[in-house]
Amino acid sequence: MEKSRETAKSIFRKRLLSFLSIIVSFFFFLIPQKLFSLEVVPKSERAVCGSQTVFSLQLPDVLPANVEFVSPILPNDVTCLAAKKSAYLAENGESGTVIELWLTFYKDGYYELPNLQVYIEDLNYSVPFAPFQVYKNPQDIAPEIFLEYEEGVKDGTARAGDVILFTVYARYFMQVASFSWTLPENALFRLVEQYDFASSARKEFSSDKVKIATFAWTPLIPGVVSVPDVKLSVSSYSGMRKDLSLSQTGSLHILEPSDKEVKKEEEKTLFAYAFTPVETEEDDEVIAEPVATEIAVLSRLRDKERRSLPFSNTRLVRRQVENAMGLVNGEDEPYIIVPILFWLLSALCFVLSIVFLRKKRFAKTFILTFSFVCVLVCSIVFTARQVVPYGVFTGGSIYPIPEKSAKTSFYIHGGNRVRIMEKTQGWIYISFNNIEGWVPSEMVEPIKSISFKLETVEDGF
Repeated sequence: MEKSRETAKSIFRKRLLSFLSIIVSFFFFLIPQKLFSLEVVPKSERAVCGSQTVFSLQLPDVLPANVEFVSPILPNDVTCLAAKKSAYLAENGESGTVIELWLTFYKDGYYELPNLQVYIEDLNYSVPFAPFQVYKNPQDIAPEIFLEYEEGVKDGTARAGDVILFTVYARYFMQVASFSWTLPENALFRLVEQYDFASSARKEFSSDKVKIATFAWTPLIPGVVSVPDVKLSVSSYSGMRKDLSLSQTGSLHILEPSDKEVKKEEEKTLFAYAFTPVETEEDDEVIAEPVATEIAVLSRLRDKERRSLPFSNTRLVRRQVENAMGLVNGEDEPYIIVPILFWLLSALCFVLSIVFLRKKRFAKTFILTFSFVCVLVCSIVFTARQVVPYGVFTGGSIYPIPEKSAKTSFYIHGGNRVRIMEKTQGWIYISFNNIEGWVPSEMVEPIKSISFKLETVEDGF
């Protein structure tokens, strides 16, 4: 009797489990299968601090009227600004409901947000957020300059007389506005290669390092020395101009030469390194013409040289740039401050001569009048130098007539300063070292003529 009861209970339990399984399977097949693989994902590939990031969840084959959702409880450094649901229609014909949330993150880092609670026809679904990374806002990241040693340095030390090769890099910037360097003391220093960092200008944020230039540095005296002062002026992602200096990034411990006797025997060879030109593979190799951006840089440098003060280092920067481009230093630009000072001095002499004439002090009046004439002549001469138009030539042939079909026998290397004699439609008549002729107007980058705006220019262009 008891065995039959146990058997009946066992059969009942089995039938109950089978019934429940059928019911669960029935509801399981009623629910769209796509809902089990959904995630709330960001629409943009990159989320940054302080900016809005839109997250979306698409519910296929579900009408917006049948959907309700509850925003999750977010961390303290995350704010939900808005949320909405709407219908969507995909290109492949799929339709449904899309839920969008506008979130703002105030800290960078890796985030795993709580699940989004979605109700579809009174059934609750807990949909997870896809894990994602929030990055610092580019506008809050300061540009950086740093170097990497290629050879000559081991464990932060080097030996006097050894050649140190290093490459200068920069990152977290939009564009390089200027590039210059100062020759270090008690050392040999030269530019090995300058890279095309102008093409590295970018609008989208990038953390990639950009090569600026490679230098060869030979310290001659042992001790703790700062790295050479290479300077960059760059535009940050915030739009501000930032001046960077490599000398502020660290120092290097220079040891005594490994063998002083050998050092003395090779002293001539060591110092000859500073004055020996770099050997090329072909003796008759033609110097590459400067590109248009380099010509524009030289033109701006010469304009700044005119508007700078005589004791500024603008002229030195321009010469360094010309040397880096393989050019022979051209004529220096006249300073605008010089004629201004002479005109002021002539006006002072004139006023004083009138004053002493009224006081009948004829000796002082004669001296001041003579000084006034001399200073006035100098003022006119220096002003005339400012008025003469000049430009920087991009390089090429010059023609006897303004026609490209005309035969020519003269060629001027790019980067040279030329005098602009005459202009016509699309052509400019130039003069350079007793050579005169016509060139297309786009081949000359004009240097601004007289301008009374003065400024003190630092290293850079």
